[in-house]
Amino acid sequence: MNGGNCILSSMAKIRVESKVIDKAQVVGSKGEYQVVFYGSAAEWDGKPIVLSSSRQPYEARIFKSLDGAIAELTRIGLTEASVKIVERNEN
Repeated sequence: MNGGNCILSSMAKIRVESKVIDKAQVVGSKGEYQVVFYGSAAEWDGKPIVLSSSRQPYEARIFKSLDGAIAELTRIGLTEASVKIVERNEN
């Protein structure tokens, strides 16, 4: 993950309203969830766009709960999202 494929919530909302982004997936394991966007132009250099925070715009935003990630997607304007639970890598 590099900082080039991160997007702020405000920018994501604009892209959702203009239908550039139309799909999202919450990916992660307990306490470490990220929001990944998909759509007609939701890629940067062949990698999906990931939600970031305004405090750390070049790093993926980590949500401690699924509820928090879904609530942010609702604020952005998406009404559907998939969830992918992955095994935590302890390395």
